Amino acid sequence: MSKKISLLVAVIVIGFFLGMSMSTFTSAAETVKIGVILPLSGPVAPIGKTCRDGMDYAVKEINEAGGIKSMNGAKMKLIYADSTGKPEVGLSEAERLILHEKVSALMGCYQSSVTYTSTGAAERYKTPFLVVISVMPKITERGFKYVFRPTQMSTEQAGAMVKFLYDMGAVSGKKVSTVALLYENTDYGQACATVWKEACKKYEFEIALDESYPHASTDLTPVVIKLKRAKPDAVLNAAYISDMILLIKGAADLQFDSMAWVCSGGGELDPKFIPAVGNLANYIFTVTPWQYDLVLAKPWIKKVSEGFKAMAGVDLTTVSAMTYSDIYVMKDALEKAGSSDRQEIRDALAGIDITSGKAMILPFERIKFDKTGQNPYQRMIVSQFLDKKIRVVFPEEFAAPGVKAVWPMPPWSKR
Repeated sequence: MSKKISLLVAVIVIGFFLGMSMSTFTSAAETVKIGVILPLSGPVAPIGKTCRDGMDYAVKEINEAGGIKSMNGAKMKLIYADSTGKPEVGLSEAERLILHEKVSALMGCYQSSVTYTSTGAAERYKTPFLVVISVMPKITERGFKYVFRPTQMSTEQAGAMVKFLYDMGAVSGKKVSTVALLYENTDYGQACATVWKEACKKYEFEIALDESYPHASTDLTPVVIKLKRAKPDAVLNAAYISDMILLIKGAADLQFDSMAWVCSGGGELDPKFIPAVGNLANYIFTVTPWQYDLVLAKPWIKKVSEGFKAMAGVDLTTVSAMTYSDIYVMKDALEKAGSSDRQEIRDALAGIDITSGKAMILPFERIKFDKTGQNPYQRMIVSQFLDKKIRVVFPEEFAAPGVKAVWPMPPWSKR
């Protein structure tokens, strides 16, 4: 074989192996794996699915639009894990996703108690964790460097509930004087109750009843009996779906009347709530960072809503809008990092400052994290169930045309 031919063969062989090497590198960069921990089985599974739907639609949009541009169009891939609603399972699943699935970041877990343990694992293994919905303040109060929460803590949400009672009294002239605190006994409910008590002192509301009950109770009739005996002007309530259904049915059965029943964005937002209680839901208030009426505010949100419904078969909800936003926060971080490296994604999350784009489907001032990993720029809106639909009623700037709060709630005898 001549030297020229030998050289040509060598070039071809080297080129082949270089091509194989580059192809392997490109394939590795084609997907960014994000681990997501949610309650996909058990009593809270329907809302876990709602969380998943919002995430799936956002990822679908991002990937169809060309993926992560700074990573040559890398696609986002969500690796789901089922917490079953248990903190210990969430912890083990976080470790599995980090150590075996080799995800670049974690997201989750809806339930605060599960998020609390899972974020501990993420911090230990230096893996960025974007908190999904969980409101327990302690999640971002441990000095962690890898945990970030775009949405509200229970302190902000619970405080907004009490302030709403005060504001509506001032606006309507029909003021609340006494309040009942009704909450399930997990971290979620207890955190809400702590803030309610402080806020009630601030606004000079008397606490007529302070009642905690076991999560996922089978009978809450005794609680409703206590509520009726206490005769509060208003009820502040933190409950997951099964408890929420029992409480509202119990209030109707025992004809417990009050000026307002205000919920903390828990079980009343579960897709099973309206089918379970029907018209009994009417006039209940809920305090959240998003509601469907905001679709009317901006044309691009309406387009997102239509696309989401075509995929999921249901309307966009508070929960799915929040998780949709979360994915776009993660996308922003990936674009800034330009890498699937965990440390670089963590640093990008710490430095984001979002004021426009699809992450702002929520009516926040901005999404930017303070030194604790909490976004202090979120804000809450108040909605009311009217004709079995959740309508924004307060502040009025976010209310749909012609939609007004019914205050006080009508007694059961007149419904």
